[in-house]
Amino acid sequence: MIKTKKNIKNVIAFLVGFSVLILVGLYLFSGDKTSIANFNLAIDNIVKSSNKNILICAHRAFHENAPENSLKSIQDAIDANVDIAEVDVRMTKDEVLVLMHDDKIDRTTTGRGYIKDYTFKELQQFNLKVKDSITSHKIPRLSEILKLAKGKIILNLDLKEIIPLDYYDLLKENKMEDEVISFIWNKKTLNEIIEIDSLYAVLPLSENKDEMESNYKSYYSPIQHFTEKSYTQENMNWAHKNGVKVFVNSLWKQDVDLINGNTKSLDSLLLLKPAIIQTDYPKQMLNYLKEKGLHD
Repeated sequence: MIKTKKNIKNVIAFLVGFSVLILVGLYLFSGDKTSIANFNLAIDNIVKSSNKNILICAHRAFHENAPENSLKSIQDAIDANVDIAEVDVRMTKDEVLVLMHDDKIDRTTTGRGYIKDYTFKELQQFNLKVKDSITSHKIPRLSEILKLAKGKIILNLDLKEIIPLDYYDLLKENKMEDEVISFIWNKKTLNEIIEIDSLYAVLPLSENKDEMESNYKSYYSPIQHFTEKSYTQENMNWAHKNGVKVFVNSLWKQDVDLINGNTKSLDSLLLLKPAIIQTDYPKQMLNYLKEKGLHD
């Protein structure tokens, strides 16, 4: 009887120890020191959705009838059932993160000068424009966009000028750290984001095979931004074989041709089966993909 109890204790001790080893292994394997879970919601949604659809990313959000990078342009993208809205993030003089593509406010607002030379409060004296038409819309905080988009649309945040830790803290405050993806030109900023969160959904630029393979090995995110140079049949065969989800632009020739009723160049792009197309005309692109059976 005593021997049996001792055996039971040994078995329990073994099971407990084995369970701890499994949990530690998962922790180390994930590369994320804040969570045992190896998961990113934005990536999961893109991977699953792009298996049956070519996803649409609205460049500078849906700015057909609203200022680019505005709250209204995000709401219009949501209302149009666009998959992803791309917006640009910069920092004001008092380190508030706002939406603005250019480093100057001249083109898109009634003001003039560099955005970094204004506090957020000072920027509110200016109105956003749609081309030459002045609107009542103001430059929004990133925090406003995060609240509006949560659970409704994936954001592609083009991080032009940020303090990485402050930016990530803002995402966490809004529980959006795994509901966004990011294109980041600055390699230093990109690596700092990955140091903070190894599971972050980065969208690295891949202009050649070496960059494709390096990005594939370096990041948890399977999404890569191909260019005209790298968007070839050979490279797309490699991407499909390795589960890489390719993001490609239609911003120039394909967009112009689509609006003018000529889809030949767009059809050539679609033949290679990208996961995501970024366009300035999300409504027209969505309608065309539906006609082709490439989007629900």
